[in-house]
Amino acid sequence: MWYPVGMYKYPTMNCESFTVYMLRKYGRIRVSNGIVPLSDALELNPRSQEALRTLLTHPKADKIKAAFDLADPSPVFYGEEEPTPLTDLWPSLKYELPERWKVIYLVHCERILVLDQPCECIYHASHIYISNTLDDDDPHKLLLVARELNLDLDLQKIEAILSRKTPQEIEERRDAVRQYATDAERLLAAVGEENLRRNIPSSLLSAIEIDGGAVTGLDVAEAAIATWHTDALRQYKWALDRLDPPSRWAGSSRAVEFVRSLGFSADWAGERGRRRDPYLEVEGPRPLPSLHAYQRTATENVRKLLRGEYGAESERRGMIAMPTGSGKTRVAVQAIVEAMRDDGFCGGVLWVADRDELCEQAVEAWRQAWAFIGSEAKRLRISRMWAGQRPPAPTAELHVVVATIQTLATKLSRQPDEYRFLTNFDLVVFDEAHRSIAPTFTSAMEEIGLTRFRRAEEPFLIGLTATPYRGRDEAETERLVRRYGGKRLDSGAFRDDDPQAVIRELQDTGVLSRVDHETIEGEVFSSDTISSDEWERILAELKKAADLPWLPRSVEDRIARSSERTLRIVRAYEEHIQPDWPTLIFATSVEHAQTVAALLNRKGVRSRAVSGETDPAVRRRVVGEFREGKIKALVNYNVFREGFDAPRTRAIIVARPVYSPNLYFQMIGRGLRGPKNGGDERCLILNVQDNIENFDRALAFSELDWLWA
Repeated sequence: MWYPVGMYKYPTMNCESFTVYMLRKYGRIRVSNGIVPLSDALELNPRSQEALRTLLTHPKADKIKAAFDLADPSPVFYGEEEPTPLTDLWPSLKYELPERWKVIYLVHCERILVLDQPCECIYHASHIYISNTLDDDDPHKLLLVARELNLDLDLQKIEAILSRKTPQEIEERRDAVRQYATDAERLLAAVGEENLRRNIPSSLLSAIEIDGGAVTGLDVAEAAIATWHTDALRQYKWALDRLDPPSRWAGSSRAVEFVRSLGFSADWAGERGRRRDPYLEVEGPRPLPSLHAYQRTATENVRKLLRGEYGAESERRGMIAMPTGSGKTRVAVQAIVEAMRDDGFCGGVLWVADRDELCEQAVEAWRQAWAFIGSEAKRLRISRMWAGQRPPAPTAELHVVVATIQTLATKLSRQPDEYRFLTNFDLVVFDEAHRSIAPTFTSAMEEIGLTRFRRAEEPFLIGLTATPYRGRDEAETERLVRRYGGKRLDSGAFRDDDPQAVIRELQDTGVLSRVDHETIEGEVFSSDTISSDEWERILAELKKAADLPWLPRSVEDRIARSSERTLRIVRAYEEHIQPDWPTLIFATSVEHAQTVAALLNRKGVRSRAVSGETDPAVRRRVVGEFREGKIKALVNYNVFREGFDAPRTRAIIVARPVYSPNLYFQMIGRGLRGPKNGGDERCLILNVQDNIENFDRALAFSELDWLWA
């Protein structure tokens, strides 16, 4: 519009259409349960998805989208699996793809929703997403993909792509492998002894030789299976080119076809990694076991904090410090749910941990608690904020966001506008709170309004820990205590606050198990057994690590390579542990974990090795089999120190030298669940006793005689 005044005129100015303005202000849309304002469909996160769907499916949808600046709706994916190259599924398709799509991925999903409506297939963010209800050899599946990519494929071309044959010479090589009777023989034929040896821990081969003589090619193949299990073929894919292996494994149909052509079961094709749903909504109630008396006391203390009954307005912080296995997570979650149900607390809850497993345990605890004791007819949204999930809905009421500290810190620093809604949450909970002194935690806390200067308007802050102090550093301990207001929300839960007295009380009531103890002879380091130059290097490294809970990595690796020490661990297992006892073993290195697991498998004990290097999907599957009793010995390096929950664990071997009593107790706490918490009356702890000359620090277990005295 413009406006003339005499010989002058004001410049042209753009303004909103009066019709569009009136529609924004007064417009209405009919939906299934009534009539809602048009504005309910126009917000960034529309209040009415049905109203938005009505606009986007209107005959004049293009004009409506332009007038109100509506974007195409983002699809929501559930149960996403690992992306698979299209040409792995249909190799002949590469001849039909334009150059820009030579490398394009297909993602299988349990379901796809667009504006709350199911969708079979969609091209989004450079990937094809498709419902996994269709088989790979179903022509309709390939037809859907072709339509999304605008490929000109008629039925004849589709049939030709689906009927692709493996070249004759490759079929003959696969047949030669398939003729063997056992997996070990087939693996040896497919990979070859020389290649197999390259991926086998040298300490394992050494231990086998000491334990049983010369190592044959078949021994090496069996050791590879014991080390890598059904993942062995993928570990050696670089040696399988002559057999035309798939470029991606992860349980794809091509991988399944390949391993079966060699005579292996489908398990050898790997597992399709599946991203968890971005959120879940929970209705209640459903049955949940009653709280123990000490848990009830701590729960009431948390509710008092959230009701502001601790005096000064700024008293908004507290810590729950209870032993591993006593139910800290259950206490915190139930207290918050009861506060939502009965005390008028409805603000958002940000729950922070430092690992996928801990986060998923929290999600499950919230799901169970709300389903049992939540507000009837109200829904609680629990959002996952880790492993690449989309941003949670920016709502605070009846919303729990569970995040890893790594994801939280990254999103708050790099995408502050998109995640600013988290600063409006009323409560922040840090699991394993003794870690929250670290810089990553500190910066994230400051971003959400929790500074060292406590303020009346800051969110409530609760820390959960099995130990209210951090290592042996008194200054850091004091910082940790101050960070949580110096307030113990477990105060009064036990007859005596002394940690030893608390453990004994929980053992007396059957919440924790009683402990039996044995030692295993470890490695001896002295100037008599090691060259003087190396001994000096070791002492220098030990001096640098004087305040760490572990030995330096180089020293640990040297200990782990001792075949005699490893064999003593295996023999101690055979001597002290019953065949049906689920056993958790803490190894000294990744290679050591693989070696111990392989040797136990050779003894007939079904064992698996896991570490931080293990694919998360594989680790979850292995842990699930351990909980179900299918795996008897779970050997780990640098995982399961905290947050690992397997109540039926009956024995623990600590084969890694630990010098922090706090950390050691958290490790063995994995096996201390008593009969009242789904565990056993007793737990056996085997400690490897290594000895380093002139190193005056005592192994942590030597300070816990009271536990098994």
